[in-house]
Amino acid sequence: MNQKATAARHDQKLRESFIRDNEQTILKIASKVSGKYITRSDDEWSVALIAFNKAIDTYSEEKGEYLSYAGVLIKRALIDHYRAEKKYAPELPASYEMFTGEGEIAQNTEIVRAVARDGTAEQDRTERERDLKDEILEVGLILKKYGFSFKDLKDCSPKAGKTKKECAKAITFLLDHEEPLNTVIEYMRLPIKEIMEATGVKNKLLDRYRRYIIMAVVILNGEYPLLADYLQYVRKEGDG
Repeated sequence: MNQKATAARHDQKLRESFIRDNEQTILKIASKVSGKYITRSDDEWSVALIAFNKAIDTYSEEKGEYLSYAGVLIKRALIDHYRAEKKYAPELPASYEMFTGEGEIAQNTEIVRAVARDGTAEQDRTERERDLKDEILEVGLILKKYGFSFKDLKDCSPKAGKTKKECAKAITFLLDHEEPLNTVIEYMRLPIKEIMEATGVKNKLLDRYRRYIIMAVVILNGEYPLLADYLQYVRKEGDG
């Protein structure tokens, strides 16, 4: 794959063939980012195709696997597209308690510093801040399919230690068991009965924090390392 991408940069026929061979992959990436099924008739296809072409032009093997590199460019291009059209307003979290139930943290100060704590250079911090916002926007698009947004989580996130531990049990159970996880991801439903029987977590609590549990499962089951960092306590509590 990497060699084909490199060769396609200098040969138009190879480029066209390479794109045709990866058409379904491009559509799959675009669908994941947009949170809806994308076809060649959608605007997202054109945006993703341009980004895929850009990836061919700028790829080098030190950048890792080509498809991973192309996926990043497609995701960023689509997010920029949505922002430009204002179809989806970026829903940045208003407070840290959305993830942990703990104290208020300003959107562009402490959160950014926490995310950038491993980077010292200004460019590194800027890139990590951009990546965090991209993750938030992408997850926000997915949550829309469940009928809620990050903003809706403000008043239904666990705050007490005991409640957080119970939520963590439910989240961990879902992440560790394929069928219940599939119920959340594919069928967009929280399998309350299965969670209750396996973990002992009460129905009332699961119903109260249903949105929070779904949000945590979406993040921890996906490729959102910066957001997942805010949910590290889930594994600690869930395994405790």
